[in-house]
Amino acid sequence: MTALLQNLLQDLQYAIRQLWKSPGFTITAVLTLAIGIGVNTASFSIMDAVVLRPLAVPDLDHVVVVYEQQNHGDAQKVALGNLADWQRQSRSFEELAVRQPADMSLTGAGDAAHVQAEYTTPSFFRVLRTNAFMGRVFDESETQPGRSDVTVLSYPFWKSHFASDPAIVGHTVQLNQHTYTVLGVMPKSTQYPSVADFFLPFAPTGAQLANRSGHDFLVVGRLRKGVTPGQAEADLNVIAGHLAQAYPGTNQGWQAKVETLLADMNGDLTPLYFDLVQGATLFVLLVVCANIANLQFARGIARRPEIAMRTALGASRMRLMRQLLTENILLGLIGGAGGLLFAAGYMQISKATMPEHIARYLAGWSNISLNGRALAFSLLLAVMAGIVSGFAPALEALRINLVSQLKSGSRAVLGAGRSRKLRNVLAVSQISLAMALVIGAALMCRGMFGMLHLADKYQPAKTLKFDIHLPASRYATTQKKAAWYSQSLDRLRAIPGVQHAEVTSALPYSDYAWLDNAFIENRPVSPGQTQPALRMTVSDGYFQRVQYPDDFRPFIRCRRRSAYPAGGRGERHICGTVLPWR
Repeated sequence: MTALLQNLLQDLQYAIRQLWKSPGFTITAVLTLAIGIGVNTASFSIMDAVVLRPLAVPDLDHVVVVYEQQNHGDAQKVALGNLADWQRQSRSFEELAVRQPADMSLTGAGDAAHVQAEYTTPSFFRVLRTNAFMGRVFDESETQPGRSDVTVLSYPFWKSHFASDPAIVGHTVQLNQHTYTVLGVMPKSTQYPSVADFFLPFAPTGAQLANRSGHDFLVVGRLRKGVTPGQAEADLNVIAGHLAQAYPGTNQGWQAKVETLLADMNGDLTPLYFDLVQGATLFVLLVVCANIANLQFARGIARRPEIAMRTALGASRMRLMRQLLTENILLGLIGGAGGLLFAAGYMQISKATMPEHIARYLAGWSNISLNGRALAFSLLLAVMAGIVSGFAPALEALRINLVSQLKSGSRAVLGAGRSRKLRNVLAVSQISLAMALVIGAALMCRGMFGMLHLADKYQPAKTLKFDIHLPASRYATTQKKAAWYSQSLDRLRAIPGVQHAEVTSALPYSDYAWLDNAFIENRPVSPGQTQPALRMTVSDGYFQRVQYPDDFRPFIRCRRRSAYPAGGRGERHICGTVLPWR
């Protein structure tokens, strides 16, 4: 073992001397490797933080989300009446928790602001195995109606809106003109849901707890040890079958769907996107390796006299191969160190340039860093790059005719034809990979350009958007809401330069349209069946303002009794619209 270490140390010292003697080659190779390894390390670090480990939750693979679906259709939220049966009968979960997002207005703490709140049960914090780093979270006693006027702040909101005030616990805030007492602040690592500013106690009414038709609530749970999501889903579906027999009017055809929280957060497209980016960066590294290998071929030819002399002095081919690979791995490690600096700068720029209103939807974005996994990945890339770029040139450098090479003044290079062939192969590979990268990048840029300009026909640069969230305590009736919208539109239209002012619940190409059950006259449905339809609420001038293309004409049926109907079934819509399916 001691002899092996001594030989390794000798190889390392010799490699350092050889690289020091060739500064032009060393600097070029190190900078090239730094770029290739750096982009790969940065890409992996971002993917690791956003896709692979976005949440600092112990045993994250045991945390799942539960949905309901009818006849294997689209996943929908859960009815509380069914959830109560799951909690009583299922043996697959340690805890089940409810969460429900809510848009609110914050007043009494500086300028009024729109905030995102999450109504949750106390079990939500136990499911995530997290607690407040300052103060405490609420308990079961604070989820009773009339006692739920407490809140817990998210760390980012506490830092940005309250300037990290260490005395915030015990203070009060106004949400939708209702006073809440701050119990605590969640730790920085709690980023689920990533958009949450406040956590409020979920205090359901008796009617909500008994409701089996209103699929309005999100459910997360923690599986017991040894239970898989598939087993938990099968367990819940046995209960669902019993509920369908007991309550056919609301539960016929309904089943449970269970998937991991990580899969639910990522969806189908996010991992695919990051896989494409990681694949492209690996192509960059392959191009880098091909480039370094070509440089090594040229350098290997110049070193043939040295190799011939060491061979004549008794050095074996294995010893020489080990020496050459040691030089290449050392070169890769130096390039890897430079790649870490490149990756750190790249990630800082990415975090600084990411708009805040987008970054808050990416759980784990603020956690992007060069952690231990990124360092291990960079080390692996450095070693592999050294071996891949140096193995073939090292083999070729050892293919010499010792007698011819040692002749004084000889310039004969046996095997030059093989060297040219290998260099040509590497050159062709380098050009091919580079062309694939350029074509792929061009296609991605073309697709991104199309996405960015998809809504140009609606003139977004000339359109201003206002998000309105009316406090229910102040605007409790439809008449008050209608009056507020009517007055606001009149005042906006009176502003000089304003051509149109309209109301809509969803902008073009957005995904905020409400999914409701549709009831068509004289067309009954089977018990337990639903007819979901997307609903948009718009004012009567909306379609004239939006200016749909000639091939996209909506069929509009507006109730003309009033621009803002006072109430009644179906009359909460300003206009009922049927849009052609595109």
